Amino acid sequence: MRNVLNALFVCIGLTVIDAYCPIVICPGFGNDSIDYDTPLEQAQEVGFKSVLARRGFDPDRIYTVPIKRSDWIRVAGGLLDIPNFYTGNALPSGLGYGWYLERLKETVDAAHEESGGEKVILMAHSAGGWLARAALGDGTWCDERGIMTNERVRGLVTMGAIHKVPDDEASCVTRGALKNTDLRYPGAFLKDKGIKYFSVGGAAILGEMVDKEDQNFRARASRVAYNSYVAVSGKGDQVGDGVVPFAWTQLDGANQIRLDGVVHSINEAGTALPTDRWYGSEGVIDQWLPIVLKDLQLGNSISASAGNGALELAGIKEWITKMMNPTPEVSRRTAVKDVLSAIAVGAPLLVAGSSANAMYENAPLVDTPRVVLESGVSAQDLRIGDGDEVNQGRRVNIQWSLKRSNGYIIDSSANNDGVPFIFIVGDKKGQRAIPGLDEGIRGMRVGGIRRIVIPPSLSFVEGLEEGRPGPIPLGFGPKQRIKRVMENRMDVPDESFMIDVKATRAQ
Repeated sequence: MRNVLNALFVCIGLTVIDAYCPIVICPGFGNDSIDYDTPLEQAQEVGFKSVLARRGFDPDRIYTVPIKRSDWIRVAGGLLDIPNFYTGNALPSGLGYGWYLERLKETVDAAHEESGGEKVILMAHSAGGWLARAALGDGTWCDERGIMTNERVRGLVTMGAIHKVPDDEASCVTRGALKNTDLRYPGAFLKDKGIKYFSVGGAAILGEMVDKEDQNFRARASRVAYNSYVAVSGKGDQVGDGVVPFAWTQLDGANQIRLDGVVHSINEAGTALPTDRWYGSEGVIDQWLPIVLKDLQLGNSISASAGNGALELAGIKEWITKMMNPTPEVSRRTAVKDVLSAIAVGAPLLVAGSSANAMYENAPLVDTPRVVLESGVSAQDLRIGDGDEVNQGRRVNIQWSLKRSNGYIIDSSANNDGVPFIFIVGDKKGQRAIPGLDEGIRGMRVGGIRRIVIPPSLSFVEGLEEGRPGPIPLGFGPKQRIKRVMENRMDVPDESFMIDVKATRAQ
């Protein structure tokens, strides 16, 4: 079964590996472990851990250093580190950050032991990056037990980490902890001991001190970036991931990776809106993970990144044939829309182990054309039903799964106890359904499954907080994902919502 799933992932552009090793995720400053599991209350399949699991890593061997957001108050313990804190000479192992290093090493030891003695990959986000370097130390992991670092760790990947002190060292908020890390263990310090280093940095936002009266999304992000870049480096007018300037994310001696358009964390800079373009996102990870796997010589890695070629699909049947009979070379896609028909079949399987799969059970794959209506709504049947036809005036019950056009799941009826969404087709007075759903569902039959692609202008234009028209998710996180599209991406070409609907009753 794993071989079939691996072939499926390759066909839709994911990186898959055949060899496994433990992963330890090192949270960034201010982050909670949960941010890498269910970020901003979104569904678990959106989280970094699930993204890694879909690429073949055993989910039971993906660990996160156990950090609560409230733990970061312990950094203030550095105030008691006299005189080092006040002279800008604090140590990473001191009162301010020593607790983090201890937990990181404990987590690595647990991963090593529970995996039967395998070495781990550290995937360290933000401040977790330089703290992980400090934990690797001089090459001795445990002096008392005679354990060397390269017996525990095979590689370190830093994502948006700060690897240099500001031009004015006195302004460094770590009060010397970062400086001393770099002085004691400069660059890829243990590279000659067999530990691989990778520094991944985003180049998405140019810092600019724009007028504070300008509340435009891009203006807010530029202001936040400018102030953050000044705090990190001393210079605000440069490009970076919205929090750390790109130049500061690159570690000397590491395999340096630049990601254009990628931001620092799970939310857009200057907002509480979830983002799908941070380092650990579904649509970003394949820009850097294949490089890591290849350099670490971990199994046979295969990737098909978006925008790097064309995936020639001659209909669903041909694609399924490729899925079941994979070849070493898989053609690539030119644009997201070219692979929508493939995702229509594959995306439901990506939530393996989720109750959302129930909607797709016993759904034979069919080769049907995608019909584009004058309004811009498109519809494609994934399964042809054999029940009553859904048309004007009928009261219809549906199970649903709402996604963005790139396939990221927003929410589903399965996540809401399987409660169906019920509305009357064409009822403009009561209007319980968003216009694109009302239009796209017509003509399908009970028992069938249809994918409807809806432009933002025919979706959640109003009523998101009031709960209608819908279907509207109940959770804060899913609503925020909808808001991000409606407020910031309305005019982005090809931006849309996808909703898979299964008609269960029509009367």
